[in-house]
Amino acid sequence: MSKDISRREDKSPVTLTHLAAMTAVGVVGVIVAFWVLSGIIGFIFTMVKIAVVIGLIGGVFWVVSRFRR
Repeated sequence: MSKDISRREDKSPVTLTHLAAMTAVGVVGVIVAFWVLSGIIGFIFTMVKIAVVIGLIGGVFWVVSRFRR
């Protein structure tokens, strides 16, 4: 392994390959983040729906028990 420092021929800090790679990583990152966040929000929404259904069933039982007295 050589410790010699060699200069690049072109002076541009970012090449077309770098731009393409950064764009691809960004697009994949956005897709993964959207997928993860939608999964988390979907899970929370499902838990809220279950809680509402349980609350409604409990409320119906409570109202029926009040009328029976």
